[in-house]
Amino acid sequence: MGGCTSTSAAKPTPTATLGGSPPPDASPSPAASADPTPEPTPTSSAADPGFVPALAAIQMVGPRLGWAVGSHAIFATTDGSHWTKQYTSTEEFVGVDFVSATTGWAVATRTLLGTTDGGRSWRALGEPRTPIRSIHFASATQGWGIAGGSDPQQIHGWLVPRDGATLVVTHDGGSTWSSLDGPADPQTVCFTGLGQGWVATAEGVYVYRYIEQGQSWSKVLQRPDLQPALPQATLIQCAAPNALWVLFVGGESAMSHSPYIAYATVDGSSWKAVMKEAMTEPLSGVPAGPGTYPPSFSVVDPQIAVFIGDGPATDVAQCVIVSNGGAILRRTGRIDNAPETFAAAFISVTTGWVLTRNAGGDYVIDATTDGGYHWSQQLAVPPTSAG
Repeated sequence: MGGCTSTSAAKPTPTATLGGSPPPDASPSPAASADPTPEPTPTSSAADPGFVPALAAIQMVGPRLGWAVGSHAIFATTDGSHWTKQYTSTEEFVGVDFVSATTGWAVATRTLLGTTDGGRSWRALGEPRTPIRSIHFASATQGWGIAGGSDPQQIHGWLVPRDGATLVVTHDGGSTWSSLDGPADPQTVCFTGLGQGWVATAEGVYVYRYIEQGQSWSKVLQRPDLQPALPQATLIQCAAPNALWVLFVGGESAMSHSPYIAYATVDGSSWKAVMKEAMTEPLSGVPAGPGTYPPSFSVVDPQIAVFIGDGPATDVAQCVIVSNGGAILRRTGRIDNAPETFAAAFISVTTGWVLTRNAGGDYVIDATTDGGYHWSQQLAVPPTSAG
């Protein structure tokens, strides 16, 4: 997740919504409402996630610089291979976002930290009236976030509330935040600038798009296999003003599988159903994804994303490279002894990092330089260090 997110010959893609063109939504334009003075975040444990892995989220800025966060620590690398603990805390870190080699943010369960020197020093920033769950910065000053909400769950690099969250914005690098008009029950957010953004919501399991000229939010995509009353989440990553990758997760699960469906758009209007869990209905003819549980994914650019599938039944994580805006899937290699993944960060189609947990319980940073055909372990955090 982050301002540096970096995300085949395609036949015409289907329209975004089920049953026709997406209707404009009547919700107001995202004007900030007054919330000038950040208030202390709630002290109730009910506001905190039930579980945060020792390695929960990762952000890379080029092939050498990167940060990974998790329960009680921020790790960093300056050569793309060796990781050291850069910061420790009694809090659990749930997200990280860098827009350059020097400027970034780390989201803890009740605190937002910022750095302007590549993490050599971190400072506490402001928070809205409820704890920030996730952030996405488009520049050193302009950022958006999801705040508050019930039952937050750590899902592949995002802390996602089930419902009741609010959309927030900052214009001063995170020092102060204001609530933002937008769709109800937002779960994840991605903006490429003041006039172009996307929000995924729990209500209706929609993806909304905001274009400044239209002065309103529009529904552009809805999950096709709605399962009311069951927890569902939507993860989004943008790669350009008009490009977005979407992963719908959650719903009715069994011992051997959990539903997911991935979509992509390169122009903001036509959508491609990229992959799904093999047993997820409907969408017959859509290729199966890399595993039977929702994968971690990283967007390289508008046309390319990488998905690393969880394999709890096999203890293997499979890699799939998706290109041409979702039209071509190439299955590459596997990570053995990796039943679970937590997040991924790819800077190109060949070079990437994945957070996993092995069968022994260690939390691991694995890396590849050949598109997922081969992987090497760079860091292992024992479960006793997870807090």
